[in-house]
Amino acid sequence: MADGSVMLALETADRMQEVGLRLADGAFVAEPVDGAARDREDLVPAIDRLCGRCGVSPAEIACVALNAGPGGFTGLRMAHAAAQALGLAMGVKLVQVHGAAAAAECARLDRVIDSTLPVWVALACKGDQAWLGRMDPACGHDPRDGGSRTADGWEPGPTAVLLADEHLPAAFGPILARWGVRRLPRRGRAEAVAGVAGRLLDAGRTVPPEAMVPIYPREAEAVRLWRQRHASR
Repeated sequence: MADGSVMLALETADRMQEVGLRLADGAFVAEPVDGAARDREDLVPAIDRLCGRCGVSPAEIACVALNAGPGGFTGLRMAHAAAQALGLAMGVKLVQVHGAAAAAECARLDRVIDSTLPVWVALACKGDQAWLGRMDPACGHDPRDGGSRTADGWEPGPTAVLLADEHLPAAFGPILARWGVRRLPRRGRAEAVAGVAGRLLDAGRTVPPEAMVPIYPREAEAVRLWRQRHASR
């Protein structure tokens, strides 16, 4: 984002959740979100705490960026609802960052990957499946070959890097050993969302509030159970 305006970044797709502000001078300040709280919702209060710390008023925010998923269903819904509300109420620009791009940006911020190599990202692991998408330097911020899959038939390539957390299904282990692909931790950081979003914003890649839809890795468990219970009726 080259115009010196303030960007609010929301990262709620991961277990580690935070919000951040990219200030007019380029500085970035983050505030943790208690995504595990069962008795309250902490996303909007975290935004309020952050703005208070930085002395930023709502009118100064020109853009809201968020991790669009794949990721946790509740976190994605909360962030999208907050971004849509801000977009409708304040007319700010909205930018959706794919979770694979945000994860790759985290690794680049930590200087643990070579930006010239393809990067596979494993997200939303459950059971024997993981959402896998390939980020290539030539494809910008849009993952290729994305989708939820098992280890059967997946070949990452000998020079690729895989970003995954400890929940990567064990069935992927032999593939990683055979190809020599590094397995690296992934961290949810609002700064990574802001970094990717700034480039998308400069390219005119904004989304109207009514068109913002989370990227869910699979059908929600509640929906699956509802279909199962009503299939015979």
